[in-house]
Formats: sequence, structure tokens, C-alpha cells
Amino acid sequence: MNRRARCSEVRERFVRQGDDRRKSILALGLLLGLLTSLPTAAHYLRLAETLVEPDSFTVGIALTGRPFAYREDGQVHGFELAVASAVADAHGLELKVVQLPRAALLDALLQGEVDAVNTPALPAESNGVTTIPYLRVGDHVMVLKGNPFRVHAAKDLSGRTVAATTGSTAESYAANINKQLIADGHDPMNVHSFPYQRDAHFPVSMGHAAAYFIQTVSAVGITQDAESRTRLVEGMFQPSREVGFAVAARNDDIFHAVEHAIAAMVATGKYERIRKQYDLPAELSPFR
Repeated sequence: MNRRARCSEVRERFVRQGDDRRKSILALGLLLGLLTSLPTAAHYLRLAETLVEPDSFTVGIALTGRPFAYREDGQVHGFELAVASAVADAHGLELKVVQLPRAALLDALLQGEVDAVNTPALPAESNGVTTIPYLRVGDHVMVLKGNPFRVHAAKDLSGRTVAATTGSTAESYAANINKQLIADGHDPMNVHSFPYQRDAHFPVSMGHAAAYFIQTVSAVGITQDAESRTRLVEGMFQPSREVGFAVAARNDDIFHAVEHAIAAMVATGKYERIRKQYDLPAELSPFR
């Protein structure tokens, strides 16, 4: 056999081996796809059996306030509803919203009346549930519109008068800032504490204090109120916990269904679009 014939034979053998290899890879891919789809199908069968209603994602919602969960025109609206709707859509389910008082939220979940509930309305420590987070909450610094005292960081409050609610996490946040100011060699703030949250903003509104401290739901709601005289300062947020949907601790199928849906929302940018739609500060996202 001459050299040209030998080269031709080698090429043909290489091509045949390549075809065999591609066929093997394709077969392996099909097998992996089949193996992957089997538990997925089983998962959705179990999910349908686990839901309160087979074709619906039933969510218990206690109102938390604008823009998170609020009632308008006889219906519940807000960021929390938009996230719940996206979770339902991800699994081809209809969203069913059950409005409940805060005191009834946990019992409804543990007794199997709903598939999930909104944890911003639950106590920080709730037994028998597992949370899939989609939001961070905590305490914020509030200032007059236009920020006349130019408060952008803790050091800008050194020596100034501020207000907080007695016994609140906001008061603890103010105490932590004072500790840091003193450690850095700055004068501490003069913290005036008030028994009710609604009173803490008055010194700021009247120009007698540079800032006051308040929790997330109130801070965002006040900031978005066109009639309000105060606004939160982004970048001065102290998170205290992550909140989202709570499901019964025993219900792994619903937990994973919600977890996967939220992960997909984050990966596709849908979560970010919803956050911006409701004008929530970026620092509230646990996915940054």
C-alpha cells in the first residue's frame, strides 16, 4: 500500500472513530436528560399532591404596608404579591391570596390551610417553619427632604441630635453608631428617645434634629409618600434579618419549589425588575 492510500485509510478510521464518539456522547446526553427528567417529573407530581389546591399556589398574606403588602380597591397589592405571583407562574400555577390577620398567619400555615405565608408579618423567631428569603429588613436613618445636614455616613452625625423609639432596634442601631463614633475619636450623637415611633420624626420635621432611626417597612413607606417631609438615606442601612416566604418545616416539596422559582427569578433578572418596579432600595436585596 502506498503512502497516499495509507493516509486515506487513517483519515477514514479517524472519521469513523469521531462518528462513534459523537454517537456515544449523544447517547450519554440523552441518558442523562432522561435520568434528570425522571426525578423532576416525580417532584412535580409530589408538589401537586402537597399543595392545598393541586393547581394553585395558596399564600397567606398579612398586610405590612406600602409598597410591600397593602389593600387597595378591594384587593391586596405590593412587592410581596408580585414575588408570590412570579413563583406561581414559574410552576404554571394560579396564585390564590388569602388575606389573614397577623395573629392567624402561623396557625393557618401549620394547619395546612395555606402553602406559604409572608414572613415580614411574622415574629423573627417562629417555630415549625422554614423561610425562603427574598428581602432584607432592618433599620434606616431618616433625614429631611434634600438632606440639609448632608448626612451620608455615620461620621456625619457626630455631635448632632437624633431621635429614636424607646426599646426598639432603631434605638440599638443609634447606640451602635455612637460606640463606633467614640471608637473613631468622634463626638457621639445626642440621642433623644420617644415612647412611640410616630413621635420620633417630629424633631426632624421641625428642624430640631438631624435624623431619626426607623425600621424598613415604615422607612420605605414614608420615603415613597409624596406628602412626607423625610426620606431614608441609602447606604446607612443596618440589616437585622432576611424575610420572604415561610413554609411548614415538614414540607420539603413546596420549600424546593419556591426556592427554585426565586433562584430562577434572580438569575433571569426578574427579581431585580420587580424590586425596581416597587422602587425598593437596592440594599434590601439579599442577592447583591
